[in-house]
Amino acid sequence: MNKNIFTLLTTLFLSAISCSAWAQTNQDPVVIVINNDSITFSEFKNTYAKNNDLSKVSRNDIDNYIDLYINFRLKYKQALDMQLDTIERLQNELAGYREQAAGQYLTDKDVDEKIINEALDRMQWDIRCSHILKKVDMDASPADTLAAYNAIMNIRNRILKGEDFATVAQAESDDPSAKDKLSAGGNVIQYGNHGDLGYFTVFDMIYSFECGAYSTPVGQISMPIRSEFGYHLIYVQDKKPALGKRKATQILLPFNRNVNLNEAERMANAKQVEEQINKAYDDLQKGMKFEDARKKYMGEAVSANELPLFGCNRFEGDFIAPLYALKKNEYSKPVKTLYGWHIILVTEVVPVEITKETRANVKSRIMRDIRSNKSKEAFVERVKKENGFQEIKPKKGTNPPVEDFYTALDSHIFVGTYTADMVSHLQRNMFVLGGKTYTQKDFALYLEKHPFTNLDYSELKNLVNYAYKRFIERTATELENSKLESKYPAFANLMQEYKEGILIYELSEEKIWRKSENDSTGLEKFYESVKHKYLYPLRVSALRINCVDAATANKVNKYLAQNKDVAAMNNKFNHKHVTIVTDTVMLTKGKDNNIIERITDGNPSYIACEDNIFYKTIQILQPSPKPLKEIKGIIISAYQDQLEQEWIKELHDNARIWVDRTRIYQLIK
Repeated sequence: MNKNIFTLLTTLFLSAISCSAWAQTNQDPVVIVINNDSITFSEFKNTYAKNNDLSKVSRNDIDNYIDLYINFRLKYKQALDMQLDTIERLQNELAGYREQAAGQYLTDKDVDEKIINEALDRMQWDIRCSHILKKVDMDASPADTLAAYNAIMNIRNRILKGEDFATVAQAESDDPSAKDKLSAGGNVIQYGNHGDLGYFTVFDMIYSFECGAYSTPVGQISMPIRSEFGYHLIYVQDKKPALGKRKATQILLPFNRNVNLNEAERMANAKQVEEQINKAYDDLQKGMKFEDARKKYMGEAVSANELPLFGCNRFEGDFIAPLYALKKNEYSKPVKTLYGWHIILVTEVVPVEITKETRANVKSRIMRDIRSNKSKEAFVERVKKENGFQEIKPKKGTNPPVEDFYTALDSHIFVGTYTADMVSHLQRNMFVLGGKTYTQKDFALYLEKHPFTNLDYSELKNLVNYAYKRFIERTATELENSKLESKYPAFANLMQEYKEGILIYELSEEKIWRKSENDSTGLEKFYESVKHKYLYPLRVSALRINCVDAATANKVNKYLAQNKDVAAMNNKFNHKHVTIVTDTVMLTKGKDNNIIERITDGNPSYIACEDNIFYKTIQILQPSPKPLKEIKGIIISAYQDQLEQEWIKELHDNARIWVDRTRIYQLIK
């Protein structure tokens, strides 16, 4: 370009910048212009503050950051000019980042916080409960659901009138663990828990059951609690501050579980075991060491009773109950369980502590737990309300639009061969959301992507209703997702940062990293230009003679003084057994300075050193360039630096840049 024309254009460009900057308000003037892009003081300040402490700003820091900022903007502009943002692979990568980042915006934060705090509070308490279950599927017919509810309510009324909960649980509960297991002869071979679930804490039970337990006062029976298993009655036996984790060892004297024992023999055995455990406890009370008592009463079974770290839900309630009162190195009174009699010694106590890490772990567990649905449901309801959700009411005498699918769908939906075209005759409107009307065609397309494969055809009606609910939820979520950039500036900024990072990384791959690895000619040429910087130090090739002891070293020293050759020396000193070892070594300045200095100071050919070692100089090698193959990693790194410098220079040469450093220096306090 003609120099005068370039000067004129530059003058006009700077004049335009001055006018533009003058036109800005004093509160937020333009401080940087790169080609056609103007950056205001507040923009630069916000970007700078993301990566730097504004309370510790220096002029040098700002100057360095301005250079980095301009280079970044120039690289990003070139990436856009090269249309790297249209590459499908990069678009998919950005979409993946967006999906992860959007997750926190697609829930109800108030409900999230409430659920987290609820879990943290429950974590500090253990509950012991019994339950009675009446099974009924979640998608059971209204008649079956009502029958199960009435049955559980009748049981509740019986207990409230005085019947024993455990006895009723054994007789009426659909939970098989409540009942005794009998042998063919009618004897009990395994006692049931009679509904007793022992102690548990947050996350140990399904969420609906957990909520029912924690909301029922101690000593009372809940109203029927619905879960995916059916209806439960929950009797809360106890509630204690959390046990945390324990390690323990025990003296365990088990009952005889032989199925051939009759009732009288079983009773006699139980009495004998109880007498033995009481003797063991008496010995402990009189001062016997716990380990000695274990060996005395358990014999070879000792090793089997070292219990690893466990929580309140690990063992049955009667075993856990006494541990709440025990400190480290304290033992319990005799404890009876279904398995026998125990004396438990606590060897380690790990209490529950609510920390930032605990909170983070709870949040992570909630995301994988069904209770997270509460937040999602609240979020969907909010989106529906904000966007005017309204289901289309059917005309008088017609059924709701969703019910058309009860009869229109057939077995194709269950084997994965269904397509939306199979129900193309369904054209009715279903609901309005965000000013858009969604039709049966939209729902049919949703079903095409989400068929009922491997499910029971007899439940078609329930499956359609469930799918329709999910379709509304999905539609509301997608609507909100599409608005995130416009509703939340922080999210928009984050996505812009992701995009810039991905594109500049791809451009750097092309301009620097791949080129430095694949351009062997360029790398060789660069190596030749810088190899003088990467030299071997002064080195000495030498023969090393290593003697087995001082006596041998003295003999070798005398031998070397006569200038005898090495081959003859080996024969002489290794004739009967090896007393010297000779090898060729490379001595390096910086590592072997003491020997190097003695050699280069004109000492005799042979130099005696400590540890009965001698060296004979073969060749002195002056400093010289290291070969490329030996320092290739270092050279590639330096070559990459040069390529980047050349790239940045090229970007600057083709750009118009103006910076108001005086304004920017106002960041310095």
